[in-house]
Amino acid sequence: MIRPIVNVARRSIGLLILVLGLAVVTSGRLQAAVPGTATVTGTVTSTQPFQAAQVYLRHLDRDIVYMVYTQDGRFRAVALFPGTYEISATTKRLESDTRTITVGADSTAEVSLSLSAIDGSAPPLVIPAGRTAMANGASGPFEYASYDEIYPPGAGRDVAEQVCMVCHGENFFPTRPGTERQWASRIDHMVGSTLGTEDATRYAQGLLSFRASNFRFGRQDRDDLLAYAVEHFGPDSTPRRVRIEQQTPIDEAALGKAMYIEYYLSVDEPGEGQNDPRWAPDRVGRYGQDPRFDAEGNVWLVDRGIPHRLVKLDPRTGAQREYLYPDPRNGNHEILIDREGMIWLPEHRGRTGDQEKRLLGFNPRTEEWTRQIPMDPDNVVRNPTKFLQSLAMDSKGNIYVGWIMGGALSKWDRETGEVSVLRIPTPHAIPYGVVADRNDNIWIALWSGGKIVKLDTSNNSWTEFTAPTYPAHTRRLNVDQDNNIWWGIYSAGQRPGKLVKLDQASGKMHEWTIPQQNAEPYDVAADPDGGIWAADVGQGTDGEYGASLWRFDPEDESFTFYPKPQRHADTPKIQVTSEGAVWYSPRGSSEAPAFGVLYPDMDAIESLGAFYTYGPPGYPFEVPARAAEGGQ
Repeated sequence: MIRPIVNVARRSIGLLILVLGLAVVTSGRLQAAVPGTATVTGTVTSTQPFQAAQVYLRHLDRDIVYMVYTQDGRFRAVALFPGTYEISATTKRLESDTRTITVGADSTAEVSLSLSAIDGSAPPLVIPAGRTAMANGASGPFEYASYDEIYPPGAGRDVAEQVCMVCHGENFFPTRPGTERQWASRIDHMVGSTLGTEDATRYAQGLLSFRASNFRFGRQDRDDLLAYAVEHFGPDSTPRRVRIEQQTPIDEAALGKAMYIEYYLSVDEPGEGQNDPRWAPDRVGRYGQDPRFDAEGNVWLVDRGIPHRLVKLDPRTGAQREYLYPDPRNGNHEILIDREGMIWLPEHRGRTGDQEKRLLGFNPRTEEWTRQIPMDPDNVVRNPTKFLQSLAMDSKGNIYVGWIMGGALSKWDRETGEVSVLRIPTPHAIPYGVVADRNDNIWIALWSGGKIVKLDTSNNSWTEFTAPTYPAHTRRLNVDQDNNIWWGIYSAGQRPGKLVKLDQASGKMHEWTIPQQNAEPYDVAADPDGGIWAADVGQGTDGEYGASLWRFDPEDESFTFYPKPQRHADTPKIQVTSEGAVWYSPRGSSEAPAFGVLYPDMDAIESLGAFYTYGPPGYPFEVPARAAEGGQ
């Protein structure tokens, strides 16, 4: 693969550093290749057998945690910021003592830890001091049972598997006991029984409209489902979850090379941020959504708490800056950085679902919001509640944004400044992910049934594609170096999750089964070596390892799973660097929101900065440069 000159130069500098001896050997061990950082190695022992124990290194003076895995009882962590650390190791059923060490720049240290059995569930997560492990992932006092125990055979189970579980998963019903009236209300919401007299307020409302649904759902299906839900998940039923029988396959040799770092968002001081009296009544804590890289190696993230914030991280120092949105309650969700460095953010639902939604432009050089573009100026989307979500940019710098609540796609023409709105022809379209390919086609994943659609921007024509597994739940899609389109499909009860590839050259589609129970591949992205990464929260709270990032190798069709530091926190969006590092945000962690990064091979770290192979906006192919105009 031909890389841009800037990346070749950066790699050459890294090699020069090695030659000059900045990566030195001390006491027979290789030191971190990042100058000014430290390396820690050690052993983990136990009287019980274990595999790939997770070793946490918490920096006591910074809100940063590193996590690595053991291989044959040994571990190694590199690129550590100097300072004092608490180091401990865990598995789901074992926990070590905690050691405190101090490391300096360009130093190494050795640590020994011993695991012992714990009572009850998994040990608490290692996060910055003063915070609690995410309550969102604990999910209450559930009992666990087999799938067949929770879902006895019956006509209602067939409907639940073929319709409800496609989007809601296998644990929606047993975790929400309800009366007949409550279950009827839930089903009627999906059927859209009130839409004849009032406007929709949620994008799934009416998805199961009789004879107009992407799903098999008729009147008899509704009656069978209601009777089944009342019988097995009535008000007196015990809240339960499906027990994980198929544990995540683990490759300890691969994990032994990997390292996570999480840089935690700051806690608001009294009277500031979410503690400001203006926003305190909303009671929405900080949580991240979508990381993106600028041309200088910084990582930007949208904080979807209230007040909405745009946050900048310099991963080489850990320093963060944050900027309030123009309207900190009008919704935020995603981010795009263009080739000139301008940052674009569409307004989502927020606390003002019926307020005008705009495409916002932030200039990081002046630190000012220079654009606030209404994206439906002619009211093409005929519903008072409508909100934007995913966005993409073509080679001309035009920006396309999906109306997740509205079934349409808006285009901002950079040259003319005009906005046009195109309705997606698929019935009840719910556009969730939007991406451009190298031919300036815009691809959209439809949450509302698992189809994907292509907009040919040369003539505004649409083409619809349906995977072999259908109907399905698809949230994101992406393009690889060869212009193929990839996406994931959620599991649905006993139907496993899938990874799908559409080969644009041949028009053929192929699916691979994800070897993990309850797989939920939220987002996918290609790495520089042709592998496909996904963020997956599938194992839930009962799995041995919990939420993970995984990589699919198209050459040998293998999956490698990398369990995350926060076991139960879902991750919506991922971005891959030119070095193959995978950035994410643990969105499901209400108490420890963060920028996170996985280095699959810690020895490949040349810089803690995050760079795209071809620069912003981050496509895996080169996009021609334009003259800077219209966005600054």
